[in-house]
Amino acid sequence: MIKIKKYKCHYNDEDGNYYVDNSYPQKKKKKKESHDCCYDYDHKEDKESYNWYCDHDHKEDKESYNWYCDHDHKEDKDKESHDCYCDHDHKEDKDKDKNKDKGKLVEFAYQNASPISNLPPGPGGLALPQTVAAVTLNEVKAGNVVSLNGLFHINNDSPAVQDLVANIYRGIPSPGNLIYRKVIEIDKAEFVNDDFTEVVVQYVDDSFRTTQENVTYTLVATQRTGSGLFLAGPITFTATEIKGPF
Repeated sequence: MIKIKKYKCHYNDEDGNYYVDNSYPQKKKKKKESHDCCYDYDHKEDKESYNWYCDHDHKEDKESYNWYCDHDHKEDKDKESHDCYCDHDHKEDKDKDKNKDKGKLVEFAYQNASPISNLPPGPGGLALPQTVAAVTLNEVKAGNVVSLNGLFHINNDSPAVQDLVANIYRGIPSPGNLIYRKVIEIDKAEFVNDDFTEVVVQYVDDSFRTTQENVTYTLVATQRTGSGLFLAGPITFTATEIKGPF
């Protein structure tokens, strides 16, 4: 018995001929963009439209960042949070932006007094205790630090060694506002010439957990016991706010 395969004929209206099965001249189908979707639609032709009834995220393809995750980076581009599953360290970028101005000067205040000192032999200067200088910063933001620097001079008219105490207060001078204390010995006066000593104070105030306005620092010089110490110029006291956090 001979089996004869059944063929289907197709008539071509253009040339009037019949063709068997796949011999019929057909136009080659245009390859679709691969979207792995279930809807037979020309996505490439209508690439601006996103009203397609399939599960593929065509918007994500269009705004591709070549990151191998399913997060919409464009939507989250301007946000602080980048909770996605890619290799890019978004937190590192955020920290760099946050710390790009770290260490820069924010605000500066100073006070000078008696820039040229000409002490005559014998007693001279202002008897202690004495406010050396005071400076005020308009606003210190949380996380920033304030660098304090002071320079003044002490004249000892006493025949004995005396102890000088240098204090810095944040706010009005009171025990609760004391943030810095320094004690140094001032040599005794010899013959008719008083001992004249340069005193330097330096401190970084890093205690700002919240933003504070009108922050005043006061530098005060006192004598531990007795008398005979006198405040003299030149005097300089500065406060510099520096961008943090550190």
